[in-house]
Amino acid sequence: MSRRGLRYFTLSEIKPRIWFMLAGCNFRCRGCFRPARDVDGALLTPEETLKKAEQACLNYYGKLATEAIITGGEPTIDKEYLLSLIRGLKKKGIEEIVLITNGYEIGKEENGNYASDLKQAGLTEAYVDVKAFSDRIHKWYTGMSNKPVLNAIKKLNDAGIELLVQTVYMPGIVDEQEIEKIAEFLSSLDKELKYQISPFSITFAREKVTRLPTIEEMKCAYEIASKYLPNAMVSRSGCAREYPILPPQKTWITVFPDLTFERRTVKEQHEEHIKWLGSARPREEINEDRVREVELHDKILRTRF
Repeated sequence: MSRRGLRYFTLSEIKPRIWFMLAGCNFRCRGCFRPARDVDGALLTPEETLKKAEQACLNYYGKLATEAIITGGEPTIDKEYLLSLIRGLKKKGIEEIVLITNGYEIGKEENGNYASDLKQAGLTEAYVDVKAFSDRIHKWYTGMSNKPVLNAIKKLNDAGIELLVQTVYMPGIVDEQEIEKIAEFLSSLDKELKYQISPFSITFAREKVTRLPTIEEMKCAYEIASKYLPNAMVSRSGCAREYPILPPQKTWITVFPDLTFERRTVKEQHEEHIKWLGSARPREEINEDRVREVELHDKILRTRF
């Protein structure tokens, strides 16, 4: 029976929403900021994961969540586990089931109708990261080809799953030229696709492969993408698609596999990332990067794109 490492669940204070943080990834992105790419956590079957998720929601909300977000790591690397998890969530009455993925496994030809299987299981929405349009850049950055990723977007769109495609702007690596090619490709599939551009995070990147983009560069990338896709946007946060004015959420509830929990602040989450990065980059360098990054994001929040 399939098992995946579960690092923890995250519960939102804004609405009954639960994140599944699964461990392990098939990419080795140079700028990765996810501790969950490493294989660790409690090894659980889909049934065990669902049981713990249900108990976590009941303990905190007094009822089941209405939305589940499955992320990692990379959730798709065990197809049997993921489909069983989604079916179980749907059976429990979860209305929205969202998958955050790099798309690679979904687009591999040998995985057959993975996208259709996800739709049939109950998946309602997918966020797909397109790291680069150039296969050469994608292989350099992730260690893998981007051909299955691009194929996954087509398959998910054809399956009728709502899509948000995401790209990180990395000056000198994935900048205006790459973003224009991605936007043109997406437009050839469906002009109404949502496309989100985010600035590279130097603070939490495993390797400092580039610098922070400027506000002018972000604006230029947005204007280029908007020529092809009317639903292009610049990322402000994970909740920006729902809340034009972001709610005052200052803490999240982290529930561990043994069902103990912590209310953690943004600062505490950042400290966890810095601890994870400690073996790769000096703490002093990370702290200096953080000051500059906060200034950039403040500018992005104040800018109309």
